[in-house]
This record gives sequence, C-alpha cells and structure tokens, in this order.
Amino acid sequence: MTACLFVVDWGAMDRTFKRPASTYRWNFVAFILDYAFFTVAISFASPSSVLPAFVGQFTRSAPIIGLVATVWNGCWLLPQVIAARAINDKPRKKPYLMIGLSGRIAFWIIALALWLGLGQRPSAMLVLFFACLALFALPDGLASVAWFDMLARAIPVKRRGRLMGISQVIGGLAGIGVGAVLGFILDSPEIPFPTNYAMIFALAGVAFIPSTIAIMLLQEVGTEKPNTREEERRDDGWFKPLREDPLFGRLMACRILVGTVSIATPFYVAHATDILNLSVAVVGRFVAAQQVAGLAFGALLGLLSERRGPIATIRLGSAIAVAAPLFALLAHVADGGLLSRAYPVVYVALAAYQSSIMLGYYNYLLEIAPDGMRPSYVGLGNTIVGVLTLAPTIGGWLLEATSYTVLFGVAVGLASLGTLIALGLEPAMEPIREKEEA
Repeated sequence: MTACLFVVDWGAMDRTFKRPASTYRWNFVAFILDYAFFTVAISFASPSSVLPAFVGQFTRSAPIIGLVATVWNGCWLLPQVIAARAINDKPRKKPYLMIGLSGRIAFWIIALALWLGLGQRPSAMLVLFFACLALFALPDGLASVAWFDMLARAIPVKRRGRLMGISQVIGGLAGIGVGAVLGFILDSPEIPFPTNYAMIFALAGVAFIPSTIAIMLLQEVGTEKPNTREEERRDDGWFKPLREDPLFGRLMACRILVGTVSIATPFYVAHATDILNLSVAVVGRFVAAQQVAGLAFGALLGLLSERRGPIATIRLGSAIAVAAPLFALLAHVADGGLLSRAYPVVYVALAAYQSSIMLGYYNYLLEIAPDGMRPSYVGLGNTIVGVLTLAPTIGGWLLEATSYTVLFGVAVGLASLGTLIALGLEPAMEPIREKEEA
C-alpha cells in the first residue's frame, strides 16, 4: 500500500523536540484522523462538483452557481487576519479551534430542509443553502488559524509533509468509495431529487463526526515565551509580513495567480453535461477521479515535500493546476469526442493542485513564519488569498458575456504566470532572520 511509504520514526521525533513520545503519537494520529475524515466529508459536499450541481438544479444562472465558491472561500478566508490578530499572543489555541466545530451542523440543516420539502421552493432553498455555507465556512475558517499553529507546535517541520501525505492517502482511499456512493445516489431512479441530495448532505454530516472527535482529543503542545523582538513584531501592524518579508510576498503572488484556475472550477460539470452531453451521473466519476488522484498525489507530494521541501511541491502542483482548464479548453475546441470520455482528467489536475496547497503552500508558509508569528502569517496569508473568492463569480459573468473558450483560456494564462513565479521561490532565510533578531 502507498501509505507504507510513510513510516513514522517516533524516536527521531522525540530526539528532535525532547517531548514525551506519547504526546507525539497521540497528536500525530489525531491530526491524521481529523484531516482524513474532514476530507471525506468535503468529498460528499464538494464545492467544485457536488455543490455547483446542486445549485444547478434550481437555477441556470452562471453567477449564482459561481456564488457557491465565492461564499465558501470568502467566509473561510477573509476574516482570518482578524482571528490571527486576536489569538496571536494567546498561550492556548485549542479553545479557539473548538469554535470551528459549531458550523458543521450546517449540512444537517440542508438535509433536513430538503426532506421537509423546501426543495419545492427554489428561491427559499437557495437562500437557506448559501446561509448554511456561510454558517459552516466562517467558524471553520476562524478556527483554522489555531489549527495550523497547533500543528506547527506539535509536529516537527520534517514530519508535516508525512502527516499530510498519510492523511490524504487515507482520505483518498475513502474518497473512492464516496465517488461510487455519489454516482449510485445521483443515477438511481429510485432516489429522485431532492431526496438524493438530502442523503448526500446527511452523509457529509456523518463523516464530520470522527473528525470532530479527533479535534476534541488533540493535546496542545506549549510554546516558549516569545522574546522581546517577537513581541515588537506582533504589535507592528497587521500587514508587516507583506511589507517586510519578500518570501511571503512572492508566495502570495504565486498562490493568487495559480488560484485563478477557480474562475472555471464551478463550470466544469455544466460544461461536461450541457456542452459535451455527458450524463449527470458523471459527477460521481468526477468525484471518484478526484479522490483517486488525491490518494496518489497525497503520497507523491508528501514524499516530495519531505525529501525536496515545500518549494518543489509548489512548483509541481502549480504546473499541474494549469492542466485542468487547458484540458477542458482542448475538449471544448475539439467538440468532445474522445476527449470528453477523458474529462475526469480535469478533476485529476484539480486534485493534484489541492494536494499541493497543504503540502506545499502551507508547509512553506509555516516554514518562513517566525516563531510566535505563525497565526499572523497564516491569517494574513489566507485573507489575502481571499480575493480569489470573487474568481468564480467573475468567471460566471465572463462565461455569460463570452464563451467557454475565453473562460478556460483566461484561467490557463493567469495560472501559467503563477507557475513562473513559483520557479523563483527561495528557501526560508533563517540565517537572515537570526541576524535580525540578534
């Protein structure tokens, strides 16, 4: 099994950090369970396939379909700089992490509303649906700042790629089954709309339960009292990392440009079903392809991150991200044919890019962030990336005003520029940082 490539050396971890081995084992396993089951839950409620397809049952408006990713990402990313400022100097982060659990009830609310018949009233259902997306994403985004800080303090830098790789392998294996279940539910004449989507959202809620338990069982690892220089940096403005850290600035430019592939993400399902005439059941195959690819790239990029560092992971993930809109563009120009049968390649590329975000971007961000400033770096970084929340809606307007050819072409061009910036990223400048602190 691929996961066997990641053999955990607990002794090495203990020698490096001189903390109880039991704490490492406990937290390593807890983080894996949280990450893996969270991945499974999000597979049932995938913002790149399942959720746009659900909204498409009520409206054909491209901007409204694009609003799925806008609300999801906007509520998750934009408020994080405020959360970072609030918790940066707090010695314990777990209480803030627990806040994120409250929003997980949102998927149960959507399922219940569908079972009670709200699906017969499209406008009301869409309002409730988008409100529930915000209900989930907002607390989860605020809590993620604390999650990354706890991860950085509990898991050595050279083991984070391994942890994330194992988590993605487990989530990918389970996700293969998720794709099969989604295909069965959506293609079964015995489970009509909206009962089929009610079942899907309920299954997402069930998958969140093990993840929630794992978070509750995490043991927070303490940190040393920050030195005077670190205290000064905390109080020197919210945007100091952007002003004074060139590595941070380049990383943000790369992340935003590559992330513009999201202008096309909500529309791949509609393109496949409406333009290329594929069955709606293809959504299940898309999710399965995404999960299988997530499994493979979780292992591959996990090894790459551990052996070559996060920069190599960012570069590979960025290059593969370009392949998603590029393949869709080629299939569109060719008017389907054999390329339409290989359309899941788009979701394979999306899975590779998604894997590289945690294993590459966030690992690199945690690596360049000074000790005691991680919440500020994570929060500010995610808030800046929050500008991408507008990308799917802009993509919807672009599609309505032009064509799929223009939409996919713009995504390819901007993501390619981001890939070029990735080639210029440099390792963390630890000697320079130590000199500045001295």
